[in-house]
Parts: sequence; C-alpha cells; structure tokens
Amino acid sequence: MEKRKLGQSDLYVSPIGLGAWGIGGPPFWNGRDPKTSVATIQKALDLGVNLIDTAPVYGFGLSEELVGQAVAGRRDEVVIATKCGLRWNGPSLKELYKDLSPGSICQEVEDSLRRLKTDRIDLYQVHWPDQKTPVENFMVALALLKAQGKILNIGVSNFDTAMLQKSMGFAPVVSIQPKYNLLERDIESDLLPFCQERHVGVLAYSPLASGMLTGKYSTDAQWTDWRGKGNMGVFQKEQLGQAVAKVEKLKQVAAQLGAPLASLALRWVTNRPGVTCALAGAYTPEQMEANAAAMEIVISQTDMERLTASAQ
Repeated sequence: MEKRKLGQSDLYVSPIGLGAWGIGGPPFWNGRDPKTSVATIQKALDLGVNLIDTAPVYGFGLSEELVGQAVAGRRDEVVIATKCGLRWNGPSLKELYKDLSPGSICQEVEDSLRRLKTDRIDLYQVHWPDQKTPVENFMVALALLKAQGKILNIGVSNFDTAMLQKSMGFAPVVSIQPKYNLLERDIESDLLPFCQERHVGVLAYSPLASGMLTGKYSTDAQWTDWRGKGNMGVFQKEQLGQAVAKVEKLKQVAAQLGAPLASLALRWVTNRPGVTCALAGAYTPEQMEANAAAMEIVISQTDMERLTASAQ
C-alpha cells in the first residue's frame, strides 16, 4: 500500500489506518474477543496498513495492551499513535475527566509505553482540549517528552483552528485528528484549508460515521453501545432520519458504480485534498481486508462529485 508523508514529520503512513477505539470495548463499545482483535491488528500490518491509532481511555488501557501484543516482534513495521489528556477515576463514562497538566501527561506517557511494550511513541496526541490547562503548559511538557525521545512527534485531536494555531506557537504539531466523513464535513470551511496551508497532516477519524456509511442501518436500528443513547453525531435523534435518507441516496450511487458503499466512503475521504489518512475501525481480519481494499478502487473526480452531492 502507498505511504504518505505525515505533515512535516519523518513519518510515512498508509492512507487507510486502523482506529483501535472499538477493540477497547466498554464503556463505549460492546466487548470483543481479544484474540480476534490481535489478529485484526496483525492482518492490518500484513496488508501494509502501518498506522495504528489508539488511546489510553479506549477500554481503560485494554486497546493499548492489545496493540502492544499484536505488534510484538514487528515494532519497526508500525507507526503507533496514541493520546493523552483523558483520564478516569473508575470504569464508567461518568468517571472520565480531562487533565493536560504536565504531571499528568508525564504519568500517562509512562503508562502508555508500558502497555504498548515499546520504548517510544511515534505520534503522541492531545486527545481533547482541557480548558483548565494553558496551552503553553501542555505543549512545553510534550516538547520535553520529545526531547527525551519518549515521543517522536506531537499531534492534536479535536482542536479547532484557533487552538491548533496557538499550539503550533509552542512546539511543532505534525498532525490533527478531526471527525470527517461524507455526512460530517464541518472541517472543510476552515480547519482543512488551514492544515493544507501550514502542511499539517490530517488523520480523519470516523470516516464511516461510526458505521452509518456502511449502509446497513435504518431509523429503526437498535444499538447497545454509545450510539443507542442518541446524543452524539449522526445518531442524535434529530439527525438520524436525515442521515439515513442521505445514505439511501449514496447507496444508489454505490450500486451504479458497482462498489460497496463503505469502500467508496473510505476512498472519498482519502481522496479529499489535505487528508493524509482515514482512520477506520475493524473488529475482524475480514473487516480489515475490506477497509484496505478501498484503496484499490479507482474513483474519478466526477464520481467524487456525485458522492459529495448525494450526501448534501
């Protein structure tokens, strides 16, 4: 699989990455078989997918541990991306809290290194902004960890353009993780052009809108994970019907193009100017193969425009 330079770093990453949120299981998702999760990560590496994105809060350490198990003996084949700033007092959503204080970050990086069974983290990202901690405090702390060699590059996630720009004033930021897919395109107005201009890599998470763009859900669908709460993203009660209607139009385009909608949705994201990589989840080796196969689809500019128009 081709590799793309991530921002102004020395990292080269596959256009499809593996997002390891789901394999962490509770409290966000339903539980998964750990052996299957490890096999899925290893299948990603076999297919040339070299970017694995995780976070401590995914399964309260479980996701990082599974990534560490899966890449054992293959460390040089993988770009490990993890995060800091979301912590917990107990194993439930109600007990999550944000903390980007330097002391907390220093503790988090040691915990992540241990769980990942590695001596360095290729891309260390601020998971969410923390309004209690000044930007200069956490960015200087990250720069120190980089000088120590514990992290090799600094990234951010869920920042707006203003906060990204401010962060870049204290240390180099090579990438940002925003939500981006055919149904959720807020970053096009400001953040994406800024990243193109400043050569900041963009790792698009939720490229399939947490499964909505697989085309298998209706307004009557029942979810037993966070999606069932109806309070986030396209799964909000007031947005669900509109999202399903758009997906129905996209399914018609996919049928005409003779390709799975999920594959076209991933290819659409990877083809957007300024996007480095689409971070897609996978629970089985077969799902990982399907995600990677999206890069084999040749999609014309006309087809890109048809997909874009159908999702509006």
